Amino acid sequence: MKSTLEEQQAFVTVVDSGSITNAAERLGITVSGVSRALNRLEQKLGTTLLRRTTRRLELTEEGETFLNHCRRILAAVDEAEEAMLDRHNQPQGRLRINAAPALCSS
Repeated sequence: MKSTLEEQQAFVTVVDSGSITNAAERLGITVSGVSRALNRLEQKLGTTLLRRTTRRLELTEEGETFLNHCRRILAAVDEAEEAMLDRHNQPQGRLRINAAPALCSS
């Protein structure tokens, strides 16, 4: 089974924020929701991404590798969404300007 973008976002946010609690706040979900996302992700990948202690989180070697891939994937998704939003915010179609011939002559 493949990981979801939500699981990848949770993982990246945990790493960036330094804790599951901070990540939950940033993502607007519960701490248990973030923890479950990380557990599902590690089960799907069959590896440990983060070493968890009571005081801190530490990336494993596999976690570091996966983090780099996740960052690229999430950046590509953001870029694709921005491209579509920009496209819809740009005027499209034909612009026709009509003017009286007297106004157009020099």
